[in-house]
Amino acid sequence: MSPTDLAKLEHSFASDPSSDAYKPLAEAYLDLGRFMEAMVVCKKGVKAHPTAADPRLLLARVYAAQNKDKKALEEVMGALQVQPEDKAALRMAGVLQIKGGEADTGRANLLKAYQADPGDPETVTPVS
Repeated sequence: MSPTDLAKLEHSFASDPSSDAYKPLAEAYLDLGRFMEAMVVCKKGVKAHPTAADPRLLLARVYAAQNKDKKALEEVMGALQVQPEDKAALRMAGVLQIKGGEADTGRANLLKAYQADPGDPETVTPVS
């Protein structure tokens, strides 16, 4: 991503922090390894969209990228509180739970994600 593109995203977010502009900006920061900035933007996204799973899942990705799996799982569980059937949240919870030694709970969440959308290629891909 060019500095100009990043500046446009930052401007868009600064102009309206309650909009969905948090998402591309946080993803850009995450891709650039700028975890602190990504975290701040995600937290503002969570505050602006308290009934959406997406900002919490994005924040979980930021934590997971830093190997902070416990914090990532906390955010995923928060996403499931607001959207219990969200397949991405179920999938991520399952993966993190299996990684953290909670194999039965993790498998159960992966099964729920699969049942929500049996054709989803991300869900049917084996966990490594």
